[in-house]
Amino acid sequence: MKSFSVPTLSTDSLGNSLFECMTIDATHGEIPIAHDEPIVVQAGVICLCLRGNGSIIINEKEYEISKGNLLTILPNAVVQSANSSDDFLGYAIAADTKFMMSIQMSDVIKSYVYISANPLLKINEEQSASIIELCEMLRRRREETNHLFGKEICRHLLTILCYDIHSFYQEQVEELQELTCRSRQSALCQEFFKLVEKNATKHREMSFYADKLCITPKYLSVVVRKSSGRSPVEWIDRTLMLYARTLLSSSDMTVQQISAELGFPNPSFFGQYFKRHEGVTPKRYRTQRLSANA
Repeated sequence: MKSFSVPTLSTDSLGNSLFECMTIDATHGEIPIAHDEPIVVQAGVICLCLRGNGSIIINEKEYEISKGNLLTILPNAVVQSANSSDDFLGYAIAADTKFMMSIQMSDVIKSYVYISANPLLKINEEQSASIIELCEMLRRRREETNHLFGKEICRHLLTILCYDIHSFYQEQVEELQELTCRSRQSALCQEFFKLVEKNATKHREMSFYADKLCITPKYLSVVVRKSSGRSPVEWIDRTLMLYARTLLSSSDMTVQQISAELGFPNPSFFGQYFKRHEGVTPKRYRTQRLSANA
């Protein structure tokens, strides 16, 4: 393992340039050995790990870096020296702070806060290729010193790069939000099932379960259908019918007793309900089951 730190980067160190491209290659000794004193990075920096692994401390928190990781260091972050494997290879670019702050992007404040708390991002090969392509274009354009609009072109390429990175982080935020939402919905659905198991013989109205879960009947319907493929009413009916079929098949209770046990106002109502779901009356169902088991 080699010890290294991000070079001291500031707006002043960039001079009149909007950006600086860097290759961080441990195999060729291009990673500077540095002290452990923290530095304040006064520039926007990204580093894409192409090979090997390493670690770095940003704002007193250590991050493990490996191939396919994109590290984003925002202006004024406190960075300390870190370690890398002997084969570490990274591609880095630092951009002028004033330029970074001048970019007008929607939701930029929310992204800034999120990136600050989550500087390390796993990206796929297509996203990595996009970043490398833009960085190489920037490097080539910077070398064209006699181009009339070279600085403007670099500014626009940098803006595109920032939009690219912004979109990568936004995708992760949306995925996490979706996972959180699905997790909460799944938990609500499981709680609904438990409530139905305990209360289906007394309560068939959806409002009862929604009140118990402190949500609206409409939201309960959305959550249960999305998580299970069936509506709450269908699950209540399925549970009641399971109880009814079990009692008719394996007990000596009369239809009237079963009707009362399952919370129906009278045997006639129970008979209509059972036939609507099973296709036969309770008595006919019992007869069929007894014949089948004879």
